[in-house]
Amino acid sequence: MKKIYVVIGTTGEYSDRTEWTVVAYTDEKLAQTHAQLAKARADECALTWDRFNTSANPTNMWDEGMAIDYTGTDYTVAEVPLLRRVPGPVHS
Repeated sequence: MKKIYVVIGTTGEYSDRTEWTVVAYTDEKLAQTHAQLAKARADECALTWDRFNTSANPTNMWDEGMAIDYTGTDYTVAEVPLLRRVPGPVHS
């Protein structure tokens, strides 16, 4: 079964935790590299992050939808099976 590798961003903790998908690759090494680059940029952004002035927050070219809070931003890669059809009987 073919796999894809999804880069996932997270920020916050407990009930304030936010998680989002960033991109997907068919190559795990590319996904890991993307996650590392996004994390490095997020760490740079955290240095100038202003929670009171979100319009002034820097952007992350490796994650256009980046969210950030006092915990910073982290990235992981999830391996997901790629299916070409819905398995089993499909009901309408």
